[in-house]
Amino acid sequence: MEPRVNHIIEETVAEQPAPPVAPKKKSRIGKLFTDVLGGEFLAYDWSRRQLNYIVFLAAVGVLYISNSYYAESVVRRIDDMNRELKELHYEYISSKSKVMNQSKQSVIIKKLENSGLKESVEPVRKIIANKKEQ
Repeated sequence: MEPRVNHIIEETVAEQPAPPVAPKKKSRIGKLFTDVLGGEFLAYDWSRRQLNYIVFLAAVGVLYISNSYYAESVVRRIDDMNRELKELHYEYISSKSKVMNQSKQSVIIKKLENSGLKESVEPVRKIIANKKEQ
């Protein structure tokens, strides 16, 4: 570009006034957010009138959170008890199997051979006693 044209463009730019910048208006949500974080909302009449309700909501929130923690701990305890119940059930089945095996007649005879006791070869006899009248 020629120096003269450059000079004209600079003058034109310098002559144009800058567009007026309107101050930015805060949005309602932004203002509410800054008021809550800054604590200024507590100074409003509305918040003073609603203070009981706000405290009630905060208490309900705390109760809700504590109830969820309690429910989670109960669920964990139930899972632990179920796991322990399974282990005890397996132990019961194992012990029952051992007792059933040890109480078989053939196993008992083998154990008693060393002590000198022998199996009876005679059949069992029934003893009948006469009742005397008194």
